[in-house]
Amino acid sequence: MWATDLLINLAAYVEAGGHPFAEGHLVDLRGPIRLDRDTDVTAAVIVSDPGLEEAAIAEGTAMFLQVVGLTGAELELCRAWSAEGVVGLLRRDDPLTVLRLDREPVVSDPRFTEEIERAMALEGSSLHELHIATLRLRRRLTRRTVVEMASGASTALGPALRRELVGDGATFRVVGDHWTLRFVAAAEAGWGFDEEGIVVTVPRSEVEEVAARFDGRAGWFRLAGVGRLWFRVVD
Repeated sequence: MWATDLLINLAAYVEAGGHPFAEGHLVDLRGPIRLDRDTDVTAAVIVSDPGLEEAAIAEGTAMFLQVVGLTGAELELCRAWSAEGVVGLLRRDDPLTVLRLDREPVVSDPRFTEEIERAMALEGSSLHELHIATLRLRRRLTRRTVVEMASGASTALGPALRRELVGDGATFRVVGDHWTLRFVAAAEAGWGFDEEGIVVTVPRSEVEEVAARFDGRAGWFRLAGVGRLWFRVVD
């Protein structure tokens, strides 16, 4: 029943106000997909079910979605390259992508090493915003504002900032359940609130320094020029 429990928990997350899942969405489960088994599958990607076609219903059209289990390494590959590309590799051996808890990640398969490296070099990353459930905003009595995220999100954010903040006005969004953290390449460092959440401006000359702070390591830190805005990364 563990697979059914997983789907029920994902549905409960959406009903509680979380973002509805759609094709291509990545899910960091922050632990084994099956709690009572020693498995490297700790994440998932939502895809259209390869065995079921869209169906006409009274409200329009229904699409059948599938939860495909990913290892932590595959999750990072999805973020650095493409979820569609990773799922395509998984389907080479299993077109239906049925979950095997003991399988090795595709990044460890020598058959795919050169293909992955070549594709990443040619295509770059398809990740233009990062959706995470662990994004938190806390206001302290000391007038300090704290942005909190999990280490997995921090690991993905650093490379994304390097890749996306390449010109004045370039933007990268981190989307949480209730608000958004937005990084913008600008002339001066600073931060403030907008209708979606927090906006952090980063001078292009400081993008590398800012990106380096988001490396997955747990702890507290501030960015230069942002005053009372603190970041906290948790395991």
